[in-house]
Amino acid sequence: MNKILIKLRIDRGLSQEEAAKEIGISQSMLSSLEKGHRSGSDSTKIKIAKFYKQSVESIFFAGKITNCDNKTPA
Repeated sequence: MNKILIKLRIDRGLSQEEAAKEIGISQSMLSSLEKGHRSGSDSTKIKIAKFYKQSVESIFFAGKITNCDNKTPA
């Protein structure tokens, strides 16, 4: 479940249908994203981030990014 995405929509007093229409995606897509059933394309994530004036990372990857050290073992 994407609690951040849900909170952003609710904080603006929007239904899924209203938010989806303004973002330019279907209500079913927004529902699937909020429930975590779909991850969405990069372009969809960018549309949502622009609409909410947030970064893609803060909405879709909060708490999921870890430090990655690309060094190979000797």
